[in-house]
Formats: sequence, structure tokens, C-alpha cells
Amino acid sequence: MQDRQEKRQKLLKNLAKGLLYSTPLMVAGLGISQTANAETAAFEQAAGEAQGEAKKEARGEGEAEAKMHKAKGEAKGEAEGEAKGEAEGEAKGEAEGEAKGEAEGEAEGNPKDIKRPMFSKKYKGDRRQLVARGKELYGDSSLSTNGLNCNSCHTDMAGYNDTFKQPYPHYVAMGKDIYGQKKLTAESMVQVCMQQPMEAKPLPWDSEELAALTAYVEVLQKEYAAK
Repeated sequence: MQDRQEKRQKLLKNLAKGLLYSTPLMVAGLGISQTANAETAAFEQAAGEAQGEAKKEARGEGEAEAKMHKAKGEAKGEAEGEAKGEAEGEAKGEAEGEAKGEAEGEAEGNPKDIKRPMFSKKYKGDRRQLVARGKELYGDSSLSTNGLNCNSCHTDMAGYNDTFKQPYPHYVAMGKDIYGQKKLTAESMVQVCMQQPMEAKPLPWDSEELAALTAYVEVLQKEYAAK
């Protein structure tokens, strides 16, 4: 009887460790005085509660682990998405930048080629003689490399934009689009035409040809504005 009670006591202690239950016990001396049915009920209750707690803890751990994996997956997906987006954005930006740079490189001229250098000297001559010489050069194809001359585009004052009515310096589309210069002087306009339609080098800044063409273009501008 003593061995049986000790075994039952040990079993109950192992099952009830950390748990609370309300089965009434009557303690007398060093043994436990209760009926076999009460002990069985207490045993089943403690076992059930222990099993329930174990399942609850296991379910909680499983849910926590699932949430952790889900969070890791979402974080990984976001990181990969951001990295992919950045890579695609950089690649697109580089491609657009290269394309834009190539386009600008093809169309862009050097502003120094149409802007008089500092301390450079102009050709000095009689104004009327320069205008007459400029009129001759206006139809001279030897200044170009492609057989064109100024009259190729502007015979009988054709081919001028409305901006040509404004005194120099004024806005010229080719100057803005190709050289990035908002306004051009008459001699700068001559240099633009030399390089673009006529595909030649700029005229020397101290040359008679540049002074003559400039003088004649200024006369044409005034005549065009008076029309």
C-alpha cells in the first residue's frame, strides 16, 4: 500500500508540475488520503491540461514560425523588387543618357566657332566697298565645300524667319538649337551659315570676307524689316 501511494504521488507531482487544478485533496501525515476515483480524475484532468498547453504552445510556435517565414519572404521580395527596379532604372537612365548625348553630340556645334574671341581685331575698310564686296560673296560658292552659297537659301530675300526683322543681335533658331546661343550678331550669323548649310570652316575673324559679308547682311536685315 505504501509503495502504491508513493508511485501515485510521484506521478501526480510530475503531471501537476507548473499546473493548477482544483481537485480536493485530504493530506494526512506523509501520505495522501483520497479515493481511487478522485486520484484518477485528478490524473486525467492534469494530463488533459498538460496536453492542451503543449498543443497550444506548439500551435503558437508554429504560427510564430510561419509569420517569421512570411515576413522574411516579404522582406526578400521587397528587397529584390527594389534592387530590380533600381537596376532597371539605372540601365534605362544610362541608355537614355547615352542616346541623348549621342544626339546632342551630332547636332551640337562649338560656340567658340561663332563668337568673336576677346582682343581679336576686325578688318577695317570703307563701308560702301565692304557692302559691295559682301554682295559679291553672297553668291560665291567657292566659300563652301558643297557648292552652296548664301543665295542658295536667300535669293530675293527668301528663306528668312520673322526674327530677321529684328536688329542684330537677335534670336536665330540655328544659333540656339546647334550652338546654344540665344542671340547672334550679324557676323556670328555669317559664321553659322558658313559651317552649317555651306559645310565650311569659320571665316578668320580679321578677314575681309567676314567683314564684307557682315556689312551686307546688316543691309539686308534693314531692307527686310522695312518690307
